[in-house]
Amino acid sequence: ARPWTAKPKRETIAGSGPPSLLELCTDAIAQHLHTIPFVGEVLPHHILKEVLDRRKNQNMTDTDVPLLLSTTFEVVPPTQVDYLSFKNCHKVTSDGIKVVFDNCPALTSLDLSFCELIGDDALKGLSQRCPGLRELDLTGCRLVTDEGCKHLGILKHLAGLRLELCNKVTDMGVQAVVRGTGPSLRELNVGDVRQMTNISVQIIADHCTNLTSLSIAGNMQATDMDVADVCKKCLGMQSLNLRACRRLTDGCLKPISAMLRGQHRRGIPALRALDLGGCGRLTDDALCNMLPLCSSLTLLDLRGCRNLTQRSRDLVDKYCPHMSELTFPKLDPPTQ
Repeated sequence: ARPWTAKPKRETIAGSGPPSLLELCTDAIAQHLHTIPFVGEVLPHHILKEVLDRRKNQNMTDTDVPLLLSTTFEVVPPTQVDYLSFKNCHKVTSDGIKVVFDNCPALTSLDLSFCELIGDDALKGLSQRCPGLRELDLTGCRLVTDEGCKHLGILKHLAGLRLELCNKVTDMGVQAVVRGTGPSLRELNVGDVRQMTNISVQIIADHCTNLTSLSIAGNMQATDMDVADVCKKCLGMQSLNLRACRRLTDGCLKPISAMLRGQHRRGIPALRALDLGGCGRLTDDALCNMLPLCSSLTLLDLRGCRNLTQRSRDLVDKYCPHMSELTFPKLDPPTQ
């Protein structure tokens, strides 16, 4: 299975070059996948996986799911299929996806992001049929509720869970998951879960002490004290997304600094990605005090932090030698 790791955003440049022959061929095969017989006997496994990733999932329906499985089974026996992606399968329903769980009991990684017709019934079947699941992406699955989260709480090997944009999930659902799977979780994304309050952030800190990646982006109730709880208890944190947590102030940078100091002192992997975009209350002085500890950072997002100056921008260059992705607010030109 793919390792469940934070994947920072990459910018793509329009017109950066024509597609390669391999890309054109895989796109063509992906478009007509279910009309090509014995494709699994012709293509190498790594090419077939690329084809499946490029498939136009938007048009897939419940009746297409068994066809996808039969194509997959031509290469990998059902008992050995450990990863499947149904990303953007807008027309696949909970009933349609259940055939996957019935036939792939060894699944460890499943991407259901933006499957808008998949809800709690599917998660019930998933938890019963695939007890070894380690990675689950439910981003944008708007039918998932607290009831579905309760089923996920029995997955004791779950290491990565993305619930971003699941707006029917409340504190009860988030807490059911983290209380059940907390020790095993390494990555948790509850960004823009609008009905989740800062109480759940505290529960996450208490139960998910092995987290290496956390997103609470868009949580309008999260406070500096909540960030302090996370930083104090999750010492292995390598990716922290606090974007648009608008109540945060300079006080949240102090526990982040303390966490970085502790990581460096212990010689353990330190924070690499920090998203503070939209945290408009942060000041230049507070950020400058933290930056000397940020030598491990490779990604820093500060968009919308209007109080920053050229001084903090210069300190990023000085103290962050590994920085590869920096988003900094536009600075006013120097006065003459």
